[in-house]
Amino acid sequence: MRAEFLSLPTELICHILLLLTPRDLTRCTTTCKKIWDASQNSVYIQYTLELFAQGFTETATLDSISVSRKMGSLEKLASLWRSDFDAKIVFEEVVGPMRHDRFPKNQYVKCGLWWIWAQKNLFIRDCDGNIELSRTWRVDSLSSQHQPGILRTFSLTFEPLQDLVVAVLMPPCMVVVVTDAGQEHSIFQLEFRSASSLLPHPDSLCTSLECEHAFGEPGDYFVFLLGKPAICGDRVVVLYHVHSVCGQYLSVQVIDWRKGHAKSYRLSDPVEPKSSFHLVDEQTMVVIEKQGHLSLYTLQGPDGLPQHRVTYLLPNIAFHKDEPSFVIHATPSFYGTITRPDLIPCYIPSLESQIMVLEILSHPCTIILVIDMVMFSRQAIHAETPVEIPWSDWGPQYTCCFPHHTSHRVGVFGSKVAYALPQDRIPEPGERLEGFSDDHDHFYVHVWDFNKRVITRAKNASDCSSPPPLVHKPGPLDEACFIGRVMSNHPYTATVCRTPFMAHGFERLFLEQDRLVLSWASSPSSLSIQVVCPVDGTELTD
Repeated sequence: MRAEFLSLPTELICHILLLLTPRDLTRCTTTCKKIWDASQNSVYIQYTLELFAQGFTETATLDSISVSRKMGSLEKLASLWRSDFDAKIVFEEVVGPMRHDRFPKNQYVKCGLWWIWAQKNLFIRDCDGNIELSRTWRVDSLSSQHQPGILRTFSLTFEPLQDLVVAVLMPPCMVVVVTDAGQEHSIFQLEFRSASSLLPHPDSLCTSLECEHAFGEPGDYFVFLLGKPAICGDRVVVLYHVHSVCGQYLSVQVIDWRKGHAKSYRLSDPVEPKSSFHLVDEQTMVVIEKQGHLSLYTLQGPDGLPQHRVTYLLPNIAFHKDEPSFVIHATPSFYGTITRPDLIPCYIPSLESQIMVLEILSHPCTIILVIDMVMFSRQAIHAETPVEIPWSDWGPQYTCCFPHHTSHRVGVFGSKVAYALPQDRIPEPGERLEGFSDDHDHFYVHVWDFNKRVITRAKNASDCSSPPPLVHKPGPLDEACFIGRVMSNHPYTATVCRTPFMAHGFERLFLEQDRLVLSWASSPSSLSIQVVCPVDGTELTD
């Protein structure tokens, strides 16, 4: 059968190969020289292989472009972070006024738009300097806020692809007095606004939506939100912690913002108030508890019923006083119905090529854990009953661990990590670098790629005119950081931006497909943002 297939004309072989999945196509071309030779005659196959190698999915933005031009743009994208590079400023602006203590945690970047919510203002800036996309809104102009002292904007998020602003409004102190157990009580209110006008969003059936929760017993209950709302397509997810003298637990509101429908669910396991969460897509949510559990939930059906599928146990962190806290860095979602297709990138990372970076903050040891998100799409998420997986059964296979300092900022996009470090030298395996201090005038941005196919390509590269990125391994970690041994030996590629950046006042770092976005506290009441793109040194003089 194989001999008969390989004896077919090359053009027919190529037509048949295009029926295969990218993964199967890659396997065939790398294991059979005849198929490899045939594939060289088809730009369609070459384009499919290149997409798969870079871990991308093509979007509708490219529908009207020829395959040859697509291939050229894809190859150019691959070369951006290929070897040590320089940074070229494409946009910078000072934004304010706002309070300095709100800078670090309320900044975000998606689809080339940077935004921050501070001092009752929503600042949106286009990273290419398009003034039509940049705007500043006074958030207290929301209709519900004309009730002074009753409700205030407690949290706010912006979804560029939907032109959507979601605000969570609550009383200054959210206490619910329950006398009738089982009856639903209002705990907060959501508002759905258009980011381009701050008027009610035209695609939502309601401007305001009351979110209710049924308490099991009479008593006084305190409600605390966990982070900001997460948006993916038509779905908004809000996590909140409920506390009373009888105990505490975590609940989730799953909202269809277009239909104006919300439903609350209590999650199965007790969770601490400092828990973190990430909405992977419309059906998958990850919750990280401070005791070291990473729980995976699927949101089933139109109402988003949470089903606890898997609990991954994190390594036992050694700490002296306070328990570890966690910060999640991941690629924003590009899936679901899109209101602003002009903002969607030409290529988006496929889930199986993405990573999630978990900052584990503890004393004396702080680390970052790079997690391969392919583990969230495997068979385990379909378990009928919750499965608990010890670190030894998943950590060595799906993660990399690195020493870390809280002042070293992290940005994530796809399979890449942008990492702000105080030196232009790639750290030695297991090396722990000091944090930023007044002695540091500058810092450097390192870009690490954990895409296994990119790593294989770098190892086998033969093009001397374009040196490949160096392949490294994390190396051993300080044994004092963990209770028990933690192995982390997966390779990654590393490059460094040769352009130094000012360390004084540095706040945040974001990575997108073809750019870096950085921010500094330029004064006590303003923030400076700078957008740079990677270039070869010769391009800086153009």
